[in-house]
Amino acid sequence: MKHLVKICIWGASFASMAAFAQDLAPATPESQGVSSRAILRWIEECETTAATNGFRGGFLHGFVIVRHGKTIAEGTWAPQNTLERPHMLYSHSKSFTSTAIGFLVDDGKIDLDSRVLSFFPDASPENPSENLRQVRVRDLLTMNLGAVHTDAQRDDIVGDWVKAMLHNNIDREPGTVFKYDSGATHLLAAIVEKVSGKPLMAFLGERLFNPLGMASPWSTVSPTGVACGGWGMNMTTRDIARFGQFLLQEGRWNGRQLLSREWIRLATSRQTWSGEIVVQSKTIGSGSDWSQGYGFQFWRCRHDAYRADGAAGQLTIVFPRQDAVVSVNAGLGDMQRELDLIWENLLPAFGAVPLAEDGAALSELRAKCAALALPMEGNAEGVFEGMDKSVVEAVPGGWTLNANGRRLRVGDGGWLVTQWKFNDTNVEPLFENCGTHEIAATGRLMPDGSLSVTWQFLGGIRHGRFSVGILHGDKSAY
Repeated sequence: MKHLVKICIWGASFASMAAFAQDLAPATPESQGVSSRAILRWIEECETTAATNGFRGGFLHGFVIVRHGKTIAEGTWAPQNTLERPHMLYSHSKSFTSTAIGFLVDDGKIDLDSRVLSFFPDASPENPSENLRQVRVRDLLTMNLGAVHTDAQRDDIVGDWVKAMLHNNIDREPGTVFKYDSGATHLLAAIVEKVSGKPLMAFLGERLFNPLGMASPWSTVSPTGVACGGWGMNMTTRDIARFGQFLLQEGRWNGRQLLSREWIRLATSRQTWSGEIVVQSKTIGSGSDWSQGYGFQFWRCRHDAYRADGAAGQLTIVFPRQDAVVSVNAGLGDMQRELDLIWENLLPAFGAVPLAEDGAALSELRAKCAALALPMEGNAEGVFEGMDKSVVEAVPGGWTLNANGRRLRVGDGGWLVTQWKFNDTNVEPLFENCGTHEIAATGRLMPDGSLSVTWQFLGGIRHGRFSVGILHGDKSAY
């Protein structure tokens, strides 16, 4: 969606981080019943899949694997650094918005059967349809709003996404048909802000982020300042793994019950069928991981797992039976293949008892995780803001591309980073008007004299490769 004009940032103090320094403490995989070689095999399978375009373009950016509350492996592919710097979550954000609703339900401030219009008397249509009158908070949580199509950017209602959503047609009886809709989650975010009297991220900061020691979360907001809710959140892979462990522990953290077990169980169980499955004669174990049912802004998975899920590979998978969490940030095109590799390699590795330590395998795994790096040659075409028409200037360590005053640094044999202000013609519209971010780029001279450039949006999913002719400068001078 366009016209994101503000940023809401939340961060914990260093003191609060120190207080939770023992959470998810590192441990060897074998001590937690997992083979180091199985994790290494999964990493290698992911890299091979990316190299052969098995993800339909793109790569993993970072991961954290937690077993029995211990971090048994983590890594990030340079120049991405998802362990320490926030990464875009896309619809993974929805599960956090649902959790905010859960806190308010626990507090007795929201009833799941409350009618949505009751929260927005000033934004409601003058003569709302009966279907709109019947939409409940529950229907937003389960993606059973009843609208065939919604639009938060109607030409007749500019800038107010809540009002625009409430003026869409509700074609079917609410609560009867699943239709995935990020606008429904934006309404949930607006309800949280109405009821709590606080911005969504500030409310979650007090109730969730701070107690869990999560310092990285921030979110884009709408033109009226309401958190996007259904997208727009950014967090490190370590922080979304903490969230997964919080869910696995059914709302308990450091001896405190922060959110009721009843809510966690309700939110993460199947509340509605999803995808193409519309009858309960279908067994849970069949079909894709988008056909296993949907809870309150959580997807059910095969193998009795569930997940928070965002576009292009943002995952937090919770394995209740195996007492494990796998969180991944990525920028890829086939999330089913991403999940399949986890089912094929990691799921069978979660053993019931500790294993004998394997020093050689552990050393190999640690060396692999420390050296993770994206390939210098991208696996997908993707021109970046017309830079293929730029003037190429040779500079120490690489080149600078200049296209009508917009300059991109390109490394020779390594990555160079450019601070980049996005606009409405760029590759990542979710960051439009939301400040400056970073692009890493590397290049090599081709036999025909052109420069092949590979670029990565750091903390985001976009990437690509393009060629540009050498129009100015002599690289050999350096």
